[in-house]
Amino acid sequence: MPAALLALAASLSWGVSSFTAGLESRRRSVWTVVAVSQIASALSAVALLLFAHGEDLTAGNAAWAVIAGVCGATGLVAYYRALALGAMSVVAPIIAAQVVIPVVVGLALGERPALAAYAGMVLAAAGVALVSRGGGAGVARVPGTAILLAVLTAVLFGIMGVALDRCGAGSPLQSVFVVRVVSALVVLAYFFASRRRFDVEARDLPALASVGILLTVANVLLTVAFTIGLLSIISVLGSLSPVVIVVMAQVLLHERLCVRQWVGVAAVFAGVVLLSL
Repeated sequence: MPAALLALAASLSWGVSSFTAGLESRRRSVWTVVAVSQIASALSAVALLLFAHGEDLTAGNAAWAVIAGVCGATGLVAYYRALALGAMSVVAPIIAAQVVIPVVVGLALGERPALAAYAGMVLAAAGVALVSRGGGAGVARVPGTAILLAVLTAVLFGIMGVALDRCGAGSPLQSVFVVRVVSALVVLAYFFASRRRFDVEARDLPALASVGILLTVANVLLTVAFTIGLLSIISVLGSLSPVVIVVMAQVLLHERLCVRQWVGVAAVFAGVVLLSL
């Protein structure tokens, strides 16, 4: 149960972070949002080293942490761009499909969750198909580019989930530190190599910094949960951030979905629940 609570808390933290990032990406370049938030995330991760204990990272753990950082950085850019292009209530549930990869890996490694997990995979896939189709007049529509970016994000985040599970075996806090620093370096390397400019004012920094800090919190909670729970289960419970985004988008942005899209959203989340049984 502690592992499940940690994973759910990670979903909440990730969801608030992503919703904030999506809003900020509508006001300025997504690269500015990612760059500034990743700097804040890396700086907050430095504080983790003050509380790190246990064994140092092995070369293998560090390699997995680097993979998680690269996939996380690339996935965040695609995710924030997708959230900026389309209705958050439609884009966010697609990301929930990320659980398929770690669940399959967990099963391959010998984990044996309930048979309902297989039904959950089918429901999640069907839900993505339904929610991705446009609705009628006055309801949320999503460009094809946003759908493709959301699917790419799901794949990258799925790989990142597996990597977080593998790298946290030695020292979860040290692992998250490496993940956040690598993620920041990847983003900043491209940012400066492409000669992009920061499109931000001092008054915008708190909101952008909160995006990165919440990411670090989510990574810590999820990595610790992985050390005491099953990959196939914790990855599902840690992927419920789309629920947070959908609720916030409905309440704060007044986004509307058609009946078919609501059925798709319900199917995705029903699949996620079944996967966790």
